[in-house]
Amino acid sequence: MASKLKLTVGVCFVTFVTLLYFVTPGESQEGEDVLKDQRGIDQAVCSQGEDKILTVQYDFMNGPVLCGQDVPLGLFHSRPPSVKYEHAEKGSRYLLAMVDPDAPSAKNPQMKYWRHWLVTFISGDDLQKGIRSKDWGSTGFGNILTTYEPPTPPPGSGRHRYQFLLFLEPPTHPIILTQEQQKHRGKFDLQAFLLEMKFETLVAATEFVTENAGDRDEL
Repeated sequence: MASKLKLTVGVCFVTFVTLLYFVTPGESQEGEDVLKDQRGIDQAVCSQGEDKILTVQYDFMNGPVLCGQDVPLGLFHSRPPSVKYEHAEKGSRYLLAMVDPDAPSAKNPQMKYWRHWLVTFISGDDLQKGIRSKDWGSTGFGNILTTYEPPTPPPGSGRHRYQFLLFLEPPTHPIILTQEQQKHRGKFDLQAFLLEMKFETLVAATEFVTENAGDRDEL
């Protein structure tokens, strides 16, 4: 079941040329303390081979997210990223989740998993081709259960991971959120949701890291 999914965290930190609004690879070892000692689905990123890495790209980047990379918070806007998965199965349907497991901070993640985006009934054919940023919400490009919300780490709360998780949907079970889940993005019990909706297969994932450098002490 979904609770048994185990992928090992791999971290690829980068530096950025922010004035030109595009991302270039670099080297950094900062922030590893945020990523260690996490368990379960928190490790569902980065190191299971290229065929398991979900291609996610924001329009301010000159290429897809490098799994584990740092992205400056100020570059994000209200538009969702483009998403592509070349290994998606034609005729199958998928669920895409974007969550923050470090809400309100990695040291005190009592609001995990903060749900930033949840789209169901995504066509494998569309994922193979790639779904552009502007196409999300259009007819035929999935059923949006939670509208996209860009990263919103609280000031001074340290580094946050933002994880994109792609699941193969069961063929007949309807995918819904409860009324309570619809009201609140925080404290989203992702594992319980996946079990209740009868998801069994995590097919791909990626993540980036960002932070809001404020003047408050870390939460």
